[in-house]
Amino acid sequence: MNFNFKKMTEKKLGWLYDLINFGGAVTGIILTAIGGTMLLNAVLKLYVFKFDSYSYSYVTEDQCRFDYRVKPFPVKEADTEPKERSEEEIKKCMEERKAEEKARYKRDKQENMVDGLAMLIVGIPFWIIFDRRRRFSLGKKR
Repeated sequence: MNFNFKKMTEKKLGWLYDLINFGGAVTGIILTAIGGTMLLNAVLKLYVFKFDSYSYSYVTEDQCRFDYRVKPFPVKEADTEPKERSEEEIKKCMEERKAEEKARYKRDKQENMVDGLAMLIVGIPFWIIFDRRRRFSLGKKR
């Protein structure tokens, strides 16, 4: 009796190896596409079209009209009410808020660029390795 366990296992589980290789290649393609899109989007918004803030954000005078900063302890009861700011302080506050918003926007886009680059770094090797394995196993079957 000639029993070849290796050939039998390859025939029975060959579809599973193909499925794993195909799934890995598709995962790599998806990661690469999403990472490339995120990276391209962030680069275009920041450096090509020079957007400096969110399109739906705004800073108003009402946000800066009162000073809500926390007072140091011990607090007198008269100090618990927010202090109304002067016109100069309101303008300064609005400029500070706009600068903070621009910095936050730039930071968010830079984080998106890092995320996209990380997806590319993971996705491209995934795609290449599993696609080569898939092609090798298909060529071996023929």
